[in-house]
Amino acid sequence: MNKLAGFYQKYAKAIRAIVVSGVLSGLAYPCYPEYPFGILAWIALVPILIELRKASTFRQHFALIFPVFIISSPIGFWWTSYYNLSTFFICYFTQMFSLYGVFIVHFFVQNRFGWHKSLVILPFLWTTVDWATHYLPHNLQVHYIAYTQANMPYFIQYADLGGMWSVGFWVVMLNTLVAFAVHYKKVKYYVGAAIWILLAFGYSFWVIDINPRSITNNNINKSKVSLIQTNIDSYANDDSATVNETLRQILTLSDSAVRYQKPDLLILPEAAFPFSLFKDTSFLDFARYHIANWNTNVAIGYVDFEEKSKNFKNLALVFTPQLAIYWDSLRLKESDVKVYQKEYGLPFMEFMPYCATCPSMRDRQLIRGSEPYNFQFSKYNGEIQTVALTICWEQTYPDKIASLVNNGADFVALMNNDAWFGKTPGAKFLLSFTRLRAIENRRTIARCSNGGISCFIDPFGKIYGQIPWYTQNISTAEVKGITKKSFYTKHPHFFVIAISLTLVLLIACFEYISHKNRRLPAVV
Repeated sequence: MNKLAGFYQKYAKAIRAIVVSGVLSGLAYPCYPEYPFGILAWIALVPILIELRKASTFRQHFALIFPVFIISSPIGFWWTSYYNLSTFFICYFTQMFSLYGVFIVHFFVQNRFGWHKSLVILPFLWTTVDWATHYLPHNLQVHYIAYTQANMPYFIQYADLGGMWSVGFWVVMLNTLVAFAVHYKKVKYYVGAAIWILLAFGYSFWVIDINPRSITNNNINKSKVSLIQTNIDSYANDDSATVNETLRQILTLSDSAVRYQKPDLLILPEAAFPFSLFKDTSFLDFARYHIANWNTNVAIGYVDFEEKSKNFKNLALVFTPQLAIYWDSLRLKESDVKVYQKEYGLPFMEFMPYCATCPSMRDRQLIRGSEPYNFQFSKYNGEIQTVALTICWEQTYPDKIASLVNNGADFVALMNNDAWFGKTPGAKFLLSFTRLRAIENRRTIARCSNGGISCFIDPFGKIYGQIPWYTQNISTAEVKGITKKSFYTKHPHFFVIAISLTLVLLIACFEYISHKNRRLPAVV
């Protein structure tokens, strides 16, 4: 007991820094949107960054950093274990490089240039590492610091300039400024931190309250859209009973939406039909009959398994009434129809990273698409609208959504399945991703999910028309179709390339100064 007390007394300050940074970092993630916990991310790293000043060896440095994320990870994304207990550990270990990689590099930078200069470099280093690790096939995309701000639209409207990477940069830079202020106790750093916050708030206030037309322009084409939220257990077997219940819910809800709301577009959840739409002639005729009778465009998601194989395609299309009516007379085939094929799946669950022929943990393998298809449909008044379809985990890839919008989409339909995580913060966490994608590209996103959360998100990240989760329900609302493209949409890699080049220049500059100082003669 005395040894333990002595250990704590010796390392009390370091332990407090680790615990405070770990807890604040974990709570900052958007699991509980009812509370403005994102603000905690503004100072979450400060205790540990100050404590790192004392670390002179790699062992000391890593001993401070390692437990921070051991604490924050269960708080931030414990909900992944609802799917499977192993999922949490997969999520943690596959993101270790993005969690710890930046601090491993930071140690060598600090060892070379000192604590102050290393913190000046840190926001640029952090952003560069985040961007680079984002493209690793095994990355589950969950633990990016930018997402801590996703439920705070009054501070992240500048994401239309630099995307989520600019949000992450802003958060880390603020932590750096606060760390300098706390350590040096100088007014200029407090003023710098305050100005940094006001810059984010000022831009957001400008585009939301003063001049929203600068974002949306005057060319707005509105459509009436209905979200069809089914309530089917994602863990249920794809047997005839499940299929029949799925069809019953879709038909009942769609009939009601068409009869009372008269939408221009119905949107169904991801893989609403767990089988091919075109390979079963009787089912295709069944779908055509109802779409023709509804006289409404329907965004349908379905799954197509290869024969004698565990490989599958996750597909979606906008099935128009015209296509339904003239299918036979034009002698159309599946190959004649424009279909969107999901490009990015959930690692380990839909595909096995680094092994194209290996089955995933669910004993299946996603066949990836590669084209950012958009779909045109005719509204009741005869006007043409363009919608991009995207599926579930693709919402975690910002440049993917940007490519869809850059390809001409007036708005985006996200077909989703959040029911894998039950009534945990998981669905709320994923919804925050969608909000950030809407702001980045200044497009309304119609988010339709089996079990929820289904809603509409406007170009400023505001949620409306939300359906209570785990209910069979409909939400109908007007969706603004916008043609103006944000800077981020047109140049999704500009900000991170600029940051990466600045990182190189800073290191080169500090190296030059350090080399020059070493060559100066000693003063007698």
